[in-house]
Amino acid sequence: MGTSPKTSAVNKYLQSWDCHNLFVVGANVFPHNSVYNPTGPVGALAYWTADAIKNKYMKNPAPLVSA
Repeated sequence: MGTSPKTSAVNKYLQSWDCHNLFVVGANVFPHNSVYNPTGPVGALAYWTADAIKNKYMKNPAPLVSA
């Protein structure tokens, strides 16, 4: 997860830089696991992504963040 497609696979909404209709939700978007149990942050990101899909992406299916 990051701000540039050169250094990350997904944007802040967990949307793939290469394929705008692909959202990757889970602990695999973290570059490393800094805590023992990442359930809280993973759940928060899932809600963040679902909200972005519902309120932004479904109205205009396009990249949510410009590269």
